Amino acid sequence: MTNWQPSRFQTEDRYHMANEILCELKNKYGEDLIAAAIEGSTAKGTDCPESDLELRVVVNGRASGWYPFFYKGMFVGISFSSLDKIHVKSTNIDYEWCVKGDVLFSSKILHDPTNLYDTLREKAKAAEEQADFDGLIRDALADLYEHVYKIYTIHESDVVTGAHEARQIAYWATMCVGLKNRHKFRSSRSMYHESFQLESLPHDFEQSIKRILSLNTDVQRLKSDVGDLWVSTNKWAALNGITLEESDLSFL
Repeated sequence: MTNWQPSRFQTEDRYHMANEILCELKNKYGEDLIAAAIEGSTAKGTDCPESDLELRVVVNGRASGWYPFFYKGMFVGISFSSLDKIHVKSTNIDYEWCVKGDVLFSSKILHDPTNLYDTLREKAKAAEEQADFDGLIRDALADLYEHVYKIYTIHESDVVTGAHEARQIAYWATMCVGLKNRHKFRSSRSMYHESFQLESLPHDFEQSIKRILSLNTDVQRLKSDVGDLWVSTNKWAALNGITLEESDLSFL
C-alpha cells in the first residue's frame, strides 16, 4: 500500500502562483489578454490544503478549452475562453445552475482592464431574472428518473453500478431542490448539507439522501430507498406545478 498523499498548499500559495502564471500570460499575450480570474474553492474561500487552483483566462485569438497541469507541485487548471464564448456562457442558465451559477460572481479578478467581469455579471443577473426555473426543474426531474429506473435494472450483486447510480440520483434530486429554492450551492461537496436547510423540500428528503449516499451494499434496500425518494420528489414537484406527465400529448 502506498503512502502517497497530494501536495499541500496554503491559500496564499495559490494566490502567489496565480500571479506568477498571470505574469507569464501578460508576457505572452500582451494586449490580447483581456481578463484573468481565480475560480472555484480558492475564490470562494473554501479551499483546503489539498485543493487545486482554477483559473479563467480570456484571450483574443486563442481557442477555448481547458488545460490541466502541475505547477511547482500544485495542480492547476486553466479554462481558456474566447470573448464570444464567455459572453454566451454568462447568459447560459441550465439545470445545473445551482452549482455553476455563482462562478462569475465568486471569481477573484486578477486582471480585467476593460471591466469585462462587470458586464458579464450584469448579463448573468438579467438572464437569471428571465430564466424559466420551472422548466429547469422539470429537466432535472427527468434526469433524476433516468437514473431511478436504472437502479431497478441492475442485479442485486452489482453493488458497483448501484453505488454509481445512487450518487447520480442524490445529485439530481438535490438539483431539483436547489432550483426550486433558487439556491446556489457553495460547492458540489457541500451541496447536500446545504440542501437540507432549504425551505421547500420533498417529504423525508434529508433522511432519504443520507440513506442513498451511505453506499449500502444491499442493492434491494437501495432500490426501496430510491423508490421512496422518487415518489416523494415527484409528489413535491407536482405540488409545485411541475410534472413529467403529458398523457394528452398537447406539447406536440
